[in-house]
Amino acid sequence: MTERDIKLATVISLLATTSVALNMFVFQNTAPGNAIETGGIVTDRTSWVDGPGIALGPTSPGPAAVNPPDADGVLPPAPMSQIDDANRAELTKGIQRELGNLHYEPGQADGVLGTVTRAAIFAYEYDNGLVLTGQPSEQLLSQLILGSSSMSPSAARPGKTMTADGESLVRTVKQQLSALGYQTGVPGSAMTPEFARAVREFETDQKLKVTGRISGPLVSRITRLQGEPKARREAIAKAAKH
Repeated sequence: MTERDIKLATVISLLATTSVALNMFVFQNTAPGNAIETGGIVTDRTSWVDGPGIALGPTSPGPAAVNPPDADGVLPPAPMSQIDDANRAELTKGIQRELGNLHYEPGQADGVLGTVTRAAIFAYEYDNGLVLTGQPSEQLLSQLILGSSSMSPSAARPGKTMTADGESLVRTVKQQLSALGYQTGVPGSAMTPEFARAVREFETDQKLKVTGRISGPLVSRITRLQGEPKARREAIAKAAKH
């Protein structure tokens, strides 16, 4: 079996596991909440008949349904937070591992979607002309493992079209660099030449690889400096202004 075959089997297995877990969770939580089983016969809890034509009305209420029906009797979708959290962690861990192999430095492969991991995803998306999200996805993991074009590039503005999550990350990094004394240009999420210049200046000052874009190492170093004593941060800000 070739290395590509092994990677393909890995991603298929992960996605299949996610799908099965999701379907089981949905099935368990969307089963009719008003059905009971008696002697192998499923009957309706709210209105059943004892003998020919004798309606006795509803029985005493049982445990409340996880998702009670609305006024029209339609069951709403089951809450997905629990299954999403578990699968999102596994998905994030796989993406962190693959980004690490590609030297994007997303931090420890622990399944936690921190700012450093988001920045590493953002950098990969930027370098590959994808819509900038900074968020994990099954399509991203597939592309990382297989090295294929499973994600659609941004045709209009490669590497610059952003989702709300991507814009939020840009705003955060701008604010952090500004607090350290770097001139990032106009506020907001626009990746202006001034912002790119501020990133390059910070990378140069911190002896990082100069890229001019958001990255895992950039955010990791900013986070580390934020934990420094105030006098140290002020010294960095003063040096950045000169």
